[in-house]
Amino acid sequence: MKFTRLLARRTAPERQVIAALRGRLPARLAALPDAGSDFIALVDLAAQQGVHCFALQSPFVSDGEVELLALLGSAQRRALVGIRDDRKDAPERLLRCGLLLRDAGIWLPVAQAGTDKASSALSMPRTEQAGLARARALSLARSRQVASTGDFIGIGISRQYVSRLCKEGHLLRVRHGWYRAAPIAAEMRLHHHS
Repeated sequence: MKFTRLLARRTAPERQVIAALRGRLPARLAALPDAGSDFIALVDLAAQQGVHCFALQSPFVSDGEVELLALLGSAQRRALVGIRDDRKDAPERLLRCGLLLRDAGIWLPVAQAGTDKASSALSMPRTEQAGLARARALSLARSRQVASTGDFIGIGISRQYVSRLCKEGHLLRVRHGWYRAAPIAAEMRLHHHS
């Protein structure tokens, strides 16, 4: 393990998914058929590839859990647009768990997965998506009341890009270093006029 991260610094949806990866499904996810067995199978498959999760009570997040969060966030979007992959087991398991999270109303921000050797066996083919950074930033901002510049940097969004999102009307500056997402109606107008 390269380094650890505090669980408390993750967004609420990320904490719910980490709990599911560690064996405790949130109520709305547990209500879905086969959710428990699908997440157990994903964690087992990840462990076979050297991607490990910490124990349920751990206050830290492992590199493997961060990798799985990124892959599941990407899988949610892939499942949303109906992209499937011919490769066996891992992508199908990721897509299935991504669909379960979507059905439970748990949305993860999309972040770039690491490229270390252990997790590359789980990775799905990467497709270039316009607005990936914007989607990650807006997902973070919507999951919190306000997000700091440090929060954005933590998910790979630069200070300059945060400033650009403010100028474009996607984010609103609350005070120095703190931002919130623009109301959904304003977002819809931005996309309609683009």
